[in-house]
Amino acid sequence: MRNIALIIFLSLLTCTIAYGQINIQTLYTKEDKITKELEKAYYARIVTIPEKKSNDTIVEEFYLSNNALKLQGKVTDIFATKFKGKKYELFENGNMKSEVMYSKHSQQIDTAFYYHENGRVKSILYFPYTINKKGKYKIEEPLYLAYIDSIGNMLLRYGNGYAVSDDSDKYSYEEGNYVNHKKEGEWKGHFNGKRYTFVETFTAGKLISGVTTDSLGQQTPYDSISAGKQPEYPGGIASLMRFIGLNYNFPSEALLSGINGVVEVEFVIDKSGEPRNFKIKSDLGYGTGEAALRVAKKMKKWEPGKQRGIPVNVSYILPIRLNTVSENRTNYSR
Repeated sequence: MRNIALIIFLSLLTCTIAYGQINIQTLYTKEDKITKELEKAYYARIVTIPEKKSNDTIVEEFYLSNNALKLQGKVTDIFATKFKGKKYELFENGNMKSEVMYSKHSQQIDTAFYYHENGRVKSILYFPYTINKKGKYKIEEPLYLAYIDSIGNMLLRYGNGYAVSDDSDKYSYEEGNYVNHKKEGEWKGHFNGKRYTFVETFTAGKLISGVTTDSLGQQTPYDSISAGKQPEYPGGIASLMRFIGLNYNFPSEALLSGINGVVEVEFVIDKSGEPRNFKIKSDLGYGTGEAALRVAKKMKKWEPGKQRGIPVNVSYILPIRLNTVSENRTNYSR
């Protein structure tokens, strides 16, 4: 694991080894993009990988403006995307932003607390769950226990009342009423940085209809089926699997070294369905990552993803499983 970490991040960040552990440090912009330029960086992420597998991998983020803690939690991967246990996020002023609990499989469970920037509690949600004898989690629909505005007025209690949902930068926003923990009646808001506004109608939590309006006043109606969809490769995932299997050229050095595992390529499927901005997310070395990039760039045009009926850019991670043991064949798994 340590060798993989060093290969992947060598040109993007600082990797130090001390006290039997590895610290991987990465700079990010305010838009959560990796950067090498300090003047463009908004925060730094430090992933601490312990020497002993029995210990937890820890991720911490710090605001560069004042070195204040931005995020802290335990993760099961070096990319700090799969959390387990408690995850804390804080505002730049030091006040708590959220407290969220995850299962060992990175599923959100139990009670989640969200806060206003002034430190007041904003909302409380509960994610019911059960664990079967095999240790598998079953997650139920979340219950909206409370919503309180920034001056302390409780507008929703035990699943009934008015609530607002937004991100910290107001990039997306929605407001409306809940009845018995489910959306009811008219909801409205904006998304994609206020480029689009929308009005939706719900009955017992089910979307009945909606209309998105762009900055020029053009309207796009949608329903529960056409509201949102993930990008789709021509012919579906089976077609993509066949394409990768037939076109991935296994590097000879990797074959001779018996390399097995998963290589991941990250890219964006733009509004027109064109894949672009390719980069290696997870590499096994020996040219396996570069070979994955080459085959990914040969993909056909996709059917674009949609949000509230509007085509949008969607980030996608393509995992390619390499197996030199069985007939030196390349397997693809999603």
